[in-house]
Amino acid sequence: MLSMLRRNTVSMVVLVLVIGLLSGVGLAAKQKVTLWSFAPNNIMEWEARKADIDKKFDIDLVIEEVPENAFVQTLQAAMMDGTNFPDIIEWRIEQNQILDADPKRSLVIPLDKYVSKSDAFKKVPAGRVAWTTYGGHVYGLPHDVHPVVLLYNDTLWKSVGVDMAKIETWDEFFVAAQKLTATKKDGKPVHYALPYDGGGLGATMWMIWQQTGAEVLDKDGKPIFTNPEFTSFTKWWVDKVKSGMLVSWDWGNFGALLADGTLAAYTTPDWYINQVDAAAAEGKYQFRVRDLPLYKKGGPRTSSWGGSFMAITRGSKKQDLLYKVMEYMQYDEPSLTSRYVDSQMVPPFSSVWNDPAFKQADPRFGGQKLGELQTELAAEMPGVNSGDIFWDAVSTDFNTQFTEMVAGRVTVEEGLKRAQDAALKRLK
Repeated sequence: MLSMLRRNTVSMVVLVLVIGLLSGVGLAAKQKVTLWSFAPNNIMEWEARKADIDKKFDIDLVIEEVPENAFVQTLQAAMMDGTNFPDIIEWRIEQNQILDADPKRSLVIPLDKYVSKSDAFKKVPAGRVAWTTYGGHVYGLPHDVHPVVLLYNDTLWKSVGVDMAKIETWDEFFVAAQKLTATKKDGKPVHYALPYDGGGLGATMWMIWQQTGAEVLDKDGKPIFTNPEFTSFTKWWVDKVKSGMLVSWDWGNFGALLADGTLAAYTTPDWYINQVDAAAAEGKYQFRVRDLPLYKKGGPRTSSWGGSFMAITRGSKKQDLLYKVMEYMQYDEPSLTSRYVDSQMVPPFSSVWNDPAFKQADPRFGGQKLGELQTELAAEMPGVNSGDIFWDAVSTDFNTQFTEMVAGRVTVEEGLKRAQDAALKRLK
């Protein structure tokens, strides 16, 4: 009896050890991969695809939302502490403030050894990749491309004898806009040609600037605000702001301005097209879309605004695996097509652009194929020299002087010199 009890006890101990061992093996095989993202809409996509991603790579993808206004500081603190930092980050592609031309200073690693061998990466527009390229190093995989089009009220423009589809350049656009804005009420135009952000290089100015080729940084990341091309563009835009043909970009009232005819056109990426939905549904006006008028003959017909990228944090483990996970999340073709169908966001991946989903007639624009236009323009996306000081130099140094230029308190030349001097002090 005692012998049998001992045998049963030993058997139970062995069974517990075996179960524990097997459980341990299972847990060890399921590597945790942590993603930090600032973008709720993107997070919805990753959560919907999590089971597929986990199964494909035998991982446990942990998705955490970090508030946009605290993202950089939170990441910096975690990296400095060396604990609880993510494996992959998803962050703003323009105002990123985490990349550095020196890989030793960057919070994320260069992806050069991966992208140089990647067939998928070859399908991402070079102009989009420029935003995550610092010092010749590619640091991130773009999530989107956000090609910009001109959306306009065809009814209003034709009422003053302008066929906007035939306008070739921005200079021609503004000559035509004089007819549109000629009708006044209480001394102000009844209809405005475009909206603008009075704070500086943002919104419409931001989108047209990318068409100019007038860089604010050189290829080494040094500020060049006083170069002739950027000086000429700034003068040109200040003149347009002072012309009275533009109205302030009103985020909270944008759709209403389109619906009542106050706003006759706007440059827009894919994520802001839907501002016209209510006005188009009302039927009072007919709306159309087209490529952007050219800043100069032979220049780009589009630009971009907004978006995000993914990158691998410095110090993360199994970076080869992380790159594969990241590339699959960003560029799995069936998922990209579904993303466009669900959100109307154009993916930055040329091999899916011929899918029928991108060639559907859009009733908002008289049956025009918006997706076809957007993908055509995405292939032509212009590049911009970015760098360590880019966003601070633009949002602080230039924008501070821009408001002074518009107010007439400084000349454009003097304002750009001040911006240049301030930006130079930011260099390491």
